[in-house]
Amino acid sequence: MIEMIDKKRQLVVTALVVAFAAMSTALVSAAPEQQTQKPLYIGVIGPFDGPTAEGVTLALKRVSVQGVFSTPDGVSHTLSVITADATTPQQVADAVTQFKNNNAVAIFGPDDSILFKASEATLQAANIPIFTSATSNLIKGGGLLFRTSAADNWRMTALADYLITDLSKARFSIYQGLTSSPGIVDDLVSALTTRGKAPAPTTVQVPNGKMLDSVNAIMATTPDTIIAFGATTETADLYQMLIGNGYKGIFGTPNAAMRPFIESIPEKQRAGIYGVTGWSYAASDSDSADFLRDYVAQFGNMPSALSANAYDTAVALTIVMKTGGTTPDAIHNAILKLSKAKSLAGIFNPSLGNNNLSASVTITVTNSYGAPMPVARYEDTGRVAVASIVPTNYPAATFTPTTIPPGVVATMLSTVNVRSGPGENYDILGQFKQNDQKQLLGASADLKWYVVAFPAQPGWISASYVTVSGDLKSLPIVVAPATPTPTALPPPTMVVLPTFPDLALVSAVMNPQSPKSGQPFTLTLVIVNQGTRDAGAFAVATSFLPGNVYSATNVSGLAVQTQTTINLTGTVTGAGTYTINLVLDLNNQVDEGPTGKVNNKPGFTYTISS
Repeated sequence: MIEMIDKKRQLVVTALVVAFAAMSTALVSAAPEQQTQKPLYIGVIGPFDGPTAEGVTLALKRVSVQGVFSTPDGVSHTLSVITADATTPQQVADAVTQFKNNNAVAIFGPDDSILFKASEATLQAANIPIFTSATSNLIKGGGLLFRTSAADNWRMTALADYLITDLSKARFSIYQGLTSSPGIVDDLVSALTTRGKAPAPTTVQVPNGKMLDSVNAIMATTPDTIIAFGATTETADLYQMLIGNGYKGIFGTPNAAMRPFIESIPEKQRAGIYGVTGWSYAASDSDSADFLRDYVAQFGNMPSALSANAYDTAVALTIVMKTGGTTPDAIHNAILKLSKAKSLAGIFNPSLGNNNLSASVTITVTNSYGAPMPVARYEDTGRVAVASIVPTNYPAATFTPTTIPPGVVATMLSTVNVRSGPGENYDILGQFKQNDQKQLLGASADLKWYVVAFPAQPGWISASYVTVSGDLKSLPIVVAPATPTPTALPPPTMVVLPTFPDLALVSAVMNPQSPKSGQPFTLTLVIVNQGTRDAGAFAVATSFLPGNVYSATNVSGLAVQTQTTINLTGTVTGAGTYTINLVLDLNNQVDEGPTGKVNNKPGFTYTISS
C-alpha cells in the first residue's frame, strides 16, 4: 500500500513535559507509580518551524520548566504545540478540524490577513479561542477571535505621525502591490489626510504589468516619501528601481524588518529604510535581549514580531488557564479580565475593546547592515518613551527565561527518534529536532540509551546521536520494558491512485473596495492549482451585477501547487450589495476528476455605492 503524505497539512507535535524531577523519582522503583498528566494542546495554523509556532513553543518551554502545570480542577498537564500548515480557506478548515479532534484548548493563526478574512466564517464557528496577528481592520474580531498585534489603523497612524512630525515630510506617494493587506492603503491615506498631508493617488501594480511603469507613475508625483505595500521581493524590486531612477527621498515598507526583504537588496542600499512593526529583534531592553538569546539558541532562527506577539499571548493564555480553567468561555472571560501590563512586544492590553490585545507599534529604520533599529514607540495613548513602560500585573517569574533544562541534559546532534525502549526494535514514539535540549531521567545499564520524558510514557533515545552535559553516573538505571512482539503483516498491495488538477480560489479583492455606480473597477483573483497534476488552459469569467456585465480572461495553464493572479474588469450602473459566482473553468477544459469541480464556482459579495 502506498501512503501519500501532504506535507503542508501534516500535523506536527512538539511536546513540552513538566515535573521532570517527580518522573525521575518514579522511574527508580521496581513498580513505578507515575502521576497521570493530561496533555493540553495548543494548535498553530502555520508551519511547525514558523515564527508563530516557535513563539508559542518557547513560551510553553519557559512555563514548563517552572514546575508542574495544573488547572483549577487539580489536574496536572503537559503543554504541547500541534501545527498544521494552511494556505487556502479549505486547508484552514481542515486544520481547525484536526485541532478540535485533538481537543486543542486554543488556536493561533492564521496570521495572513487575506487568508484569515477568507476563513473568518469558519474560524468564528469553531467555538474555540483563536488568536491571530492578522492586522487588517476588515477583520472584525469579537466572540472567541482575538487580535494579538496592533491593527493597521494603529500602525498607519503611528507611521504617519513619525514621518510628518519627526522627519517633516509632506509629499507622499503610495505603492500598492499584488499581495498587500486588504484595507491597509486606505488606513495610511486616512492617517496622512487627517494630518493635512493627503498623498498622491495610489499607484496600484497591474498583474503581469511592468514594474518600471509603476516606478514612472510614482516618480511623476515628485514625492519626498514613498511607502510600499506588497510581497518582500516585489517591494525590494521597487526600491532598487526607484534608486536606479534617481530617487533620493524616504522609502518605507512594513517589510523593512523582514530579513528576506533586506537580503534582496544590495549591501550599499540597505541603510535608511523605514518600517512599522510590533517588535524588532534590535530592541535594546533586557526582556527582548533574553528572548532573542533563548529563541536563537532553541530554534536557530531570528525571531520576528509574529514570534514576539505569539510568545506574549501564549504566556497570557497559560496564566488564565492556570487560574480559570481551559473551557472556551473561561479562557475568553479571563483573558479580557487581565490587567494592562508590560509584555515583550510592548503593552498587553485587553481593555482596547473588540478582543484587541495590543496597540503596540514600533517605527524602525535600517542601519548599514539592514537591521531594523527602533526609533519610536506608540501605544493607544499615543507616542511613548521606551523607558517609561513599567511592569504592572504580569507575574515576573512568567517572563524569566530559563536557557536549558536543569540536571543532566542531552542536546540532539540531528533529528533523533524517541523509542518505547532501548533498541531499534522498539516502536518509534516521535522525534526531537536538532539542537533540542532534554533533561535525562535515567539510562540503560550500559549507558547506550537514555530515558526522557515524553507524552503518555517515558521515551528512550540513543546515546550515539546526542551530547550530554552533567554527571551521567547520577542517573538511575532503568530496566528496559518488554521487547515488542512482531506482528505478521499481510503483503503490501500496490494501489495506484488517479491524479487530477484542482482549481480553487485563494482570494478575491475588489479595487476600489466599494466602487461607485458608473466607476470602472477591477476584481483581482488569485487562483491555485491544489491538485496533483498540472492544469492545461482554462478560462475564468463572471457576470457583474447589476446588469450582468460579462468579463472573462484566459489562462494558458497552471502547474501543480502554483498560483496565478488575474483581473476581471467592469463598470456597472446601480447602487447596492450583490453576490456573484466566479467561474474558474468556464468551458470545462480541465479534467479535475469526480469531485474537483465542486469548488469551481465560489461566491463573491461586493457593494456598489451611489
